[in-house]
Amino acid sequence: MNNGPDAQKRKNPAMLTKDQMKQRVCETIAAQRDRLVALGEDILRHPELGYREVRTGALVQDVFQSLGLPVQTGLGITGCRADLNGQPGGPRLAILGELDGIVVPGHPFADPATGASHACGHHAQICALAGAAIALATSGVMPELTGSIAFLAVPSEESQQLEYYQKLLAEQRIHFCGGKSQLIYEGVFNDIDLAMMIHAGPACFAPASFNGFVMKCITFHGHAAHAGLQPELGINALSMLRMAINLWDAQRDTLRDDDAVRLHGVITDGGTAVNVVPATAKMELQVRAKTPDAVQRAADLVDRCVQAAALAFGGAADIENILGYMPLRGYPELDRIHGDNLRRLAPQEPFPNTGHRGSSTDMGDVSMIMPILHAYCDGFAGKAHGADFLVTDPDKAYVRPAQILAMNAIDLLADGAAAGRAIAALQPPMTREHYLAAMHRLTGRKQFDFRTADPAQANGPAEKRFGNPR
Repeated sequence: MNNGPDAQKRKNPAMLTKDQMKQRVCETIAAQRDRLVALGEDILRHPELGYREVRTGALVQDVFQSLGLPVQTGLGITGCRADLNGQPGGPRLAILGELDGIVVPGHPFADPATGASHACGHHAQICALAGAAIALATSGVMPELTGSIAFLAVPSEESQQLEYYQKLLAEQRIHFCGGKSQLIYEGVFNDIDLAMMIHAGPACFAPASFNGFVMKCITFHGHAAHAGLQPELGINALSMLRMAINLWDAQRDTLRDDDAVRLHGVITDGGTAVNVVPATAKMELQVRAKTPDAVQRAADLVDRCVQAAALAFGGAADIENILGYMPLRGYPELDRIHGDNLRRLAPQEPFPNTGHRGSSTDMGDVSMIMPILHAYCDGFAGKAHGADFLVTDPDKAYVRPAQILAMNAIDLLADGAAAGRAIAALQPPMTREHYLAAMHRLTGRKQFDFRTADPAQANGPAEKRFGNPR
């Protein structure tokens, strides 16, 4: 007996086909063009940084509430979620949009007080999220779909200004810096089977993978002394830091090319005065790699170099590991659905797989525990994270991504959610429990202390000096 989707349509001719449903959602979003463009331009002009996106989060809540959807707020401090149900029994799909901006003070729409800007295009993601929610909630297609959709506005993808994050961590208001990581910790993804989002870019494409990373705050402790008169009484913390950098730089040729390791950072404290041996030196370092194991190996290499430098100088060092992001694994099955729907709107638009990217995103954390889509759309010009990154085509940047997300949802949940069930059944690299354990292994503080009771002994006996130091 044939009880499949085709048989159901023959019994109930009023049922919509997938093409009809796609037509409906696209027309609904097109009719909302001015509203979506206005939303995007509003958020562009009021950027907020991670875990402080109060105004932006409220705008998303207003959209959800205008659709009559129940809204959960306070997720990851500023995030929110609304759910829309179709027929019971299918998977739950999450559609995501990121709330935060990034510090680029030279951007024409940067906040003059914080330097925050939308030089990464997250304001357009919120438009795509809002447009998809409007279309799926008001076009009448949900009764034809099996499963449900969670619309998620997530905070803090850029993970900047570590002092603020350290304060939130110390207060236990967050446990992870990345907003999606935090929502996984809070259980927001526990009932979700698939997730997708679209990111701003110079073209339409889908990466195969991204690097993951861990952020390290490294502090060397030495001993101050007059740099010209009695340098032998000092322990130079800045020289220790330089030695550590040289040590890991000397090992770069031993790193596997396939692991795509990147070690990069900035010195945030190199001393207080030129005529004082630096007693403290600090560095923020990102350790990136293509797999969780490669991130761990590279992080261990850095820790050994820090320990060795402290030992060599008779000083001390602290390493505070601030959680980063897991590597992203792409899912070609979702990429194909997305590419087909892009070509429905723009038949000549290419949608290549661009291979591995050395950058990172906390969508990688989600990809570790479920199938995800992290596609890019065009409609922008300039360099990502640059002062010239701006929308050049509002229809491509704000409207078309919403239409594609809504059509992707239809492909996944139509016909009894056959496609959605099959993709949701794919085996991700980790369970949620495995993921949380792996993240916690990268946390914590390490301390190495090789100082003697008398700092002068580190450099041998000191001669007695006379006179007034200058």
